[in-house]
Amino acid sequence: MIDKVKLALAILIMGAGVYGYYQLPTLMGQEVSILLRVGLLLVSLVVALGVAATSAQGAALIEFSKGSRTELRKMVWPTRQETIQTTMIVLVMVVIVAIFLWLIDMAVFEVIYDLLLGVDS
Repeated sequence: MIDKVKLALAILIMGAGVYGYYQLPTLMGQEVSILLRVGLLLVSLVVALGVAATSAQGAALIEFSKGSRTELRKMVWPTRQETIQTTMIVLVMVVIVAIFLWLIDMAVFEVIYDLLLGVDS
């Protein structure tokens, strides 16, 4: 129950920050610096994230992020040469498939065109 209240409070804080960003100039009756408005929005975002992080779901998300980062470090990335070779293979295949589909399109278009006009090639 407390976690739901924390999450609701975090959403409320973020909503207040967004509301303040858009309504601050009209509430003050004068032009307010965009820097102040963005600062208010960022502060509300940080506070909302801090409140949300104290909930069970927030703690689980933080643990998940740590685990993801650990797994990402274990990943073996391809070398530059492997990346270039794979990219070239993909580009060649795209061109081959494009030409194949273009030829099929031309053949189907010719057949349909001939049928519609009743002209024999």
